[in-house]
Order: sequence, then structure tokens, then C-alpha cells
Amino acid sequence: MPDRRDTLPPLDRRALLAALAVAAPATALARPVSPEPARVRLHGRPITMVDCTHKLTKAFDFTPGTQRIGFEPLRGSGEDAGMLLNRVQLVEHTGTHIDAPRHFDPAGKSLGEIPLMDLVVPLARIDLRRKLAQSRNATVDLADIRAWEAEHDRLPDNCCVAMWSGWSPLEELARMPSLPPAQRYASPGFSVEAVRFLAAERRVRGIAVDTMSLDTGGSAPHYPAHGEWLRSGRWGVEGLTNLERIPEAGALLIVAAAPLEGATGLPVRAIALY
Repeated sequence: MPDRRDTLPPLDRRALLAALAVAAPATALARPVSPEPARVRLHGRPITMVDCTHKLTKAFDFTPGTQRIGFEPLRGSGEDAGMLLNRVQLVEHTGTHIDAPRHFDPAGKSLGEIPLMDLVVPLARIDLRRKLAQSRNATVDLADIRAWEAEHDRLPDNCCVAMWSGWSPLEELARMPSLPPAQRYASPGFSVEAVRFLAAERRVRGIAVDTMSLDTGGSAPHYPAHGEWLRSGRWGVEGLTNLERIPEAGALLIVAAAPLEGATGLPVRAIALY
């Protein structure tokens, strides 16, 4: 097959969301890989495992005119034995995925340079649902972090702080045409104040959201929370799911991704244990 090198056009959030609202009927929406927690026992101790990952399907092909996920069949040495083999064509920031520092900083660490100890971390979940009822562009701010610490003590060292908005990205896009115009391109995220505090005053390794952007919907094209956070040398995860199934404190997050040299991000398998 001929070598095909697709290029990604500049990201226009409004055009992207408008295209998704038309192209993503309810039957095509991405779902959690495993909607129910799994439970195992390790040396007699019960452990609950929650898959916080969306199925990686073509429902995430949401950049207008560009395929974000593709497969090209290849002929391998085991073809006669029935072996199947594909070349995967993938935009790094697709589905449940990680943003490496290099996503916003050419001199920052690529995905392949992030050490394992930075990707297996305590998880702190901040519930943003009440604020979201007041504004669809609600943010995790300093008051939310202080409230979490007042209840659970200081954020654990080297943790990930996850925003739980109850947002299901593709379901929101499917219902977008029915929303008032002022709400159609809104989505929650982290405030710049919050990420500056987490970077400077707490030993936090990552932040995460159940939306498709660390920033609010009104932040394009500047993405200030992205810029502040990733340029500080830390990572973010976007597109988490099943956050209602994990506790606010006491869980461990595993961000499992291939350590691809030079990558600015990649789809991940995000797993919470408690």
C-alpha cells in the first residue's frame, strides 16, 4: 500500500465539537472498557480494581477531515498459520490518553522519558459536580483543593489530582444541539490558579479530568492550564471514566502506556486500585 502521511489541521474547538455533535450518534459512543469494578484478594487482602479507561473506538475520530485511529493490514511471516497483523495509525491524543510535558514544551520530557515511579501514584479525586450545575465552564480552583485537604489531610506527595465532573464527553457532544448556544462549547477543567498552586506548593505529579481537556471549554486556543502544568515538567491525563466508582482518597492510580520515545502523549490504560 502507498505510504500515507496524514497531517493534523489546527485544532478549532468549536468546529471539532460541532462536527462531533452531528457525527456521534448514541449507538457509536465510547464506553468504559469495564463498567463494573473487579475484586481480587492478594495474600488475603481484598483489592478493588476500577478501569478508568474508555474503549478506544472510532467514536473518538473527532478531528474534522482527519482520521485519528486507523488500521492497515500487514502480511507477516506467520500468515500461513493464520496470524493477523496490523499497522496502527494513531493520533497520540486520542481517547483516554496522557499529555507528556513535551506536548507543550519542546524541551520537556517525552512519554518515553517519564519514569515508572511517576506513573504509579496516589489518587485524589475532587468532586466538581455541584459547581458544574451552576456553570458548565466550572473549574477546579484553590478553594476546591483546600476543601479536599480539610477533609482528607494534605494531598499525598507524588499524587495525581483528578477532577470528577460526571462528564461523559461523547454523550455531551451528542446532546449539544439541544443546549442553549451559550452552553454548547462549555466544559469544565482546571483553573490556572489551581495548577500553579499544585506545581509550586504541593508535590503533585499529575492532574486528570473526565473531559477531553485539562482546560475549560472557553480556553481555546490558548489552553493556559495545559501550558502552566505541562511546562512545569508534569503530566496530565484526559478522558478518564468510572470516577464515581473510586473513593475521594486512598486509591492508587496506574497510568499504563508504552514508553514511546519522542511521543507527546499516547492512549493509556488507566487503572485505579483501592
